[in-house]
Parts: sequence; structure tokens; C-alpha cells
Amino acid sequence: MSRVFFLLIWLPALFMVPNKKTFLSEYMYVDGLAFRQQGLKTIFEKYGPIKKSPINYECGFHSNEEQGKLFYQLIYPQITWIGSSEDGRFLAERIIFDPEGQLKWVYFQEAEFTGKSTMVEVEEFMGKRAQPIQIQGRDEEKLFSIGGRFTYSDDGFFFLFSQGKLIEFQYWSPC
Repeated sequence: MSRVFFLLIWLPALFMVPNKKTFLSEYMYVDGLAFRQQGLKTIFEKYGPIKKSPINYECGFHSNEEQGKLFYQLIYPQITWIGSSEDGRFLAERIIFDPEGQLKWVYFQEAEFTGKSTMVEVEEFMGKRAQPIQIQGRDEEKLFSIGGRFTYSDDGFFFLFSQGKLIEFQYWSPC
């Protein structure tokens, strides 16, 4: 009898608890490459060698001072990779989507987004609504964003939209 009572009370409560979306970076792919890369070989094979651009972030996971190593960016026309030669780890820091939809952001087998993807499609996948955002130096655009955090981590990402279409993906780490 007590088991039946327990089920009648707690089972409906389980359905009322919001199902929090999980995001594991190892399931993310950008333009056919894993979101996080070990070494430069795969990046250079796909996009070609490029000059390293030094960075000087004040704080966060890619701060030279906080992390005690030198970080730099590999800036390609649509993707900026960030990382350090010291540990060989790089990740896609910024992705600029083309309106033709050639460049793809994929999350496992759940979602595939391109520059043709709408804000509504990404909102449905993320399970939340986009919010207006202002970015310094981009005042001419009316931008919206949807952010997410990686599961079991402090860092995260956000999608940017202009005129209802996906235009960028950006990685962020806390300061």
C-alpha cells in the first residue's frame, strides 16, 4: 500500500520537473571537425596552415596569465580556433555561418544547424527563447542570442541571430 501511495505522489512530480538539456562538447562538430581538437594537424589539413595570432585575454580559460601558458588564435574566414601549443588543445571559439548553409554545426545525431537555420529551430533544440543582445561595435544590427553551458563544466556557448537567422556560434569561459 505504501508503494502505491509513493508512486501516486512522486510519479507525477517527476514529470513536472523541467528536463535540463545536457551539452557535452565531445558531441559537437563544426564543419566536419570535432569542436575540441588535439593538435593542429586536422585543422591544418582541412583549412591550411595559417599564422598564429597572439591573444591577451584578461581572464578565463584562455588567459595567458591565469593559466600560465601562451594561447593564440587561428583565424580563418569562418572559424576561429583558440588554443595553446603547450598542451596541443584547440577549440572552435567563433563560427560565422554563411547564408548558403555550407558550414554546419552538429550536435551528435540530435541537431544540425547552418546559416539557413532559423531562430525558432534553435530555440526548439535548446528548449528556451532567444533574448535581445547588444554587442559593442555591432550597434547597427538587431541581434538575439541563446546561451548554453557545457554539462559538468563552467564554460559554455551562445548562438547569435540576425533577422531570424543563425549567424554565429561563440564559445565563452567564465572570468
